[in-house]
Amino acid sequence: MANNNLKITNQISLNSLHWVIGEQELGPIEHYLAKSLRKKGTNVSLINIHSLYNKNWRKFSSYSHRFPRRYDNAVQTKYFNKINQELLKKYKEQKPSCIFIYNDCMVMPETIEFFKKNGTKIIIFLGDDPNYLFPAKKTFLLTVMNADIVILPDTGWIEGLKMLGLKNIFYSPYGTDTEVFFKMQPENEDMKKYKSEYLFIGTGYFLNSWGIRRAALLNEFAGLNFKLFGDKLWLELFPYFPELKKHFIPQQLYSKDVNIACNCSKIYPVIVNAGVINGVSTRIFDCIASGIFVLAEYRKDLDMLFPNKEIITFRSKKELKDKAAYFLKNENERLESTECARKVILEKYTFDVSVLNILEYIK
Repeated sequence: MANNNLKITNQISLNSLHWVIGEQELGPIEHYLAKSLRKKGTNVSLINIHSLYNKNWRKFSSYSHRFPRRYDNAVQTKYFNKINQELLKKYKEQKPSCIFIYNDCMVMPETIEFFKKNGTKIIIFLGDDPNYLFPAKKTFLLTVMNADIVILPDTGWIEGLKMLGLKNIFYSPYGTDTEVFFKMQPENEDMKKYKSEYLFIGTGYFLNSWGIRRAALLNEFAGLNFKLFGDKLWLELFPYFPELKKHFIPQQLYSKDVNIACNCSKIYPVIVNAGVINGVSTRIFDCIASGIFVLAEYRKDLDMLFPNKEIITFRSKKELKDKAAYFLKNENERLESTECARKVILEKYTFDVSVLNILEYIK
């Protein structure tokens, strides 16, 4: 996948501009980061890599891994090269002095080398474990290894990266954006659409271990007042979890709609994917900032971030179902617990707070 057409030129004069490169649309961590950087007086340009090429390429490339390897490599090389060529073109025009990249965003190692040779600082902020094999992210780990600084929200990823020689690693939970996730009074139409006792919003992950695990846990709410919003990937799972299908609403929600839905519902079970080792899901911060009670799958970093046990956790299907029933019945205790956790999050775990810590670290 290497692009041999990239040549290192003489160092160029950089501007006091920060790039934030991302690829998400529904849960845009990169947007929150860019916004918080601007609040701190940083000149920021946000780049979505999917705006750099013909949109039909994305769908085609996401399935090319099913082809024989040489055909897959040919498709991916063209796809990656187009993105990187466009980034290089923008770079030469704008000359940013610092670039934040969410995960890898298909930025190839040789492109990062070009940026660094010209004096630009490269900061990778992770949402996924780079040690895990993603079919469409073949150079993910190489990208991370070439960064000047790696910011990650999961202490469980640190040792694996240190083993590869990475030294400049900064742990930081990203937290929530309080301008997006907040308590509000929903409109009547919103209540009709979203009102439920139990709510879950997210992808189905296809018929694989991640999807089966997620469906098996959520199946504990089958037959209850439960709404599941998600994408068509859930459809592969429903033959094995037919009762869960009755709660499915085939709709992906943007962040503002997630906030509205949380304000219309009572309890949100947070289930993490297998790539999370110790980390705290951003959904915990977002949901509690919205005012909904969260039942979170236990991970070790919760003990560090919430030493007073403000977040209620579960470690089994039975515990999830039992605690959900208990806190639904005991409303005062549920509301008190939520407000206690919400105060901690608004004080310590917002993007504005995280960005202050990040800027201090990268000076």
